[in-house]
Amino acid sequence: MSAIVIGASSGLGRALAGELAAQKHDLLLVASDPRDLEALAADLNLRHDVAVRTLALDLGREPDPGAAILAALDGLSAPDALLLPIGMSRDDDELSLDPAAIGQLLAINLHAPLAIAHALLPRLLESRGSVVLFGSIAAVRGRGRNVVYASAKRGLVSFYESLRQRYRPEELRVQLYQLGFLATNLTHGMRLPTAPAEPAVIARAVVKRLRGKSSLRYLPEKFELIALIVRMLPWFLYRRMKG
Repeated sequence: MSAIVIGASSGLGRALAGELAAQKHDLLLVASDPRDLEALAADLNLRHDVAVRTLALDLGREPDPGAAILAALDGLSAPDALLLPIGMSRDDDELSLDPAAIGQLLAINLHAPLAIAHALLPRLLESRGSVVLFGSIAAVRGRGRNVVYASAKRGLVSFYESLRQRYRPEELRVQLYQLGFLATNLTHGMRLPTAPAEPAVIARAVVKRLRGKSSLRYLPEKFELIALIVRMLPWFLYRRMKG
């Protein structure tokens, strides 16, 4: 078994790489910093005796990330899982970002997942594999903060639905996880309405369901109820909410 993890060097991506290696998946790990990747690959190989390849790629600037990943897979068997725990947000992501900042956010949060998944679809269909996307609770309903980030994550919902509509479950499994707050460097020091979940806990849940049916799930699971309440609020009440 082999898997590709995009955004593998930190946060949830790093936790997923560790959990997959523990389950004896050979890996292709993709992230922007080659030193972080090399250290992680050496550690996983030593602890779990799995084959690990790495690819340093700046998804905010790479126009065709799928082609670079396909080249890195040369000589390997078809991967049976593509996991895309990538995302970038900014504190000033409101309605005043300049075009360059908007482009970078869209490149990482939407363009990269779509471009990579499209490029790897033939390989994943060959192995009857899984595409695992990661959205955000921030995309449940539009708001005045995290505007570009949330818009991109909302786009992933449409992409998830399109893949499920196009391919039968026996051809391709498609899973989307709408994530709540995680204990990563992005949330460190922030005042949050609920305690953040540990990436390792989320990674175990994702890998456990990797060969399961196509689905959209919330993690931690309590955010499914929170999302339902937010969607049901009358507009005149919702628009008074801050954050």
